[in-house]
Amino acid sequence: MYKYESVVFVNVFNDMTDCSNDINTCLVGLCCPTCLFGLIYKKLQLGSCFTGFCKYFMLQFIISTIFTSMIYTIEWDVLYSKEYYYENNINLCYNNNNNCTDNFNDKHLYDNKCVIKNNTDICDCLKQPLVEQCNFNMNELQDIAHNLIEYIIFISIINLLVLCMATGLFLGYYRNKMGHKYNILYNSRYNFLIHCNPITNQCALCQEYNTIHRIDEIITPIYTIQESKMMF
Repeated sequence: MYKYESVVFVNVFNDMTDCSNDINTCLVGLCCPTCLFGLIYKKLQLGSCFTGFCKYFMLQFIISTIFTSMIYTIEWDVLYSKEYYYENNINLCYNNNNNCTDNFNDKHLYDNKCVIKNNTDICDCLKQPLVEQCNFNMNELQDIAHNLIEYIIFISIINLLVLCMATGLFLGYYRNKMGHKYNILYNSRYNFLIHCNPITNQCALCQEYNTIHRIDEIITPIYTIQESKMMF
């Protein structure tokens, strides 16, 4: 009679709180998670540390650039373009008329509610741009600034949500690959959520790095599962 037992060694991730036991890894994860992911990427033998760093960095950079461009575009359209238009017309007047001097007191114009009196000593080419600029600053600027702040807050929230979702999908994918390679018990949804949450993301990276270090160098699986037993 022969007995044959097949045993499968199954690993688990280190405890999330183990990050405090390795201060160096913890600091890298908190200060530069892209660098820590690069180290994990290299340990998984998927490529160089620099390649992993660039992938994670470019993901964040591209998403942030898209939403930052949206904010800058609306700021230019509703605010900066008008300010540039008024300032450009005023400068053109000064440059094309040597007799015009920059000695006009804008305070008088605002005190008179953007009305230039007939006895005001000012060049004719300056009247319209100064009045338009005054009306914009007194009547439109406050509403535009208020709406612009609301728009920036809204876009920033969307930016954060998209960045969290993309980070969860990206890092969750590699956490799944890590689990598959090292035979670690994992859950795909949990892997996504733990990296999607900006509070636990860095801790999860530290956990993954410490887990790979334990398995590769210490080689101590947490427990084993007896897969099958055959008797002859």
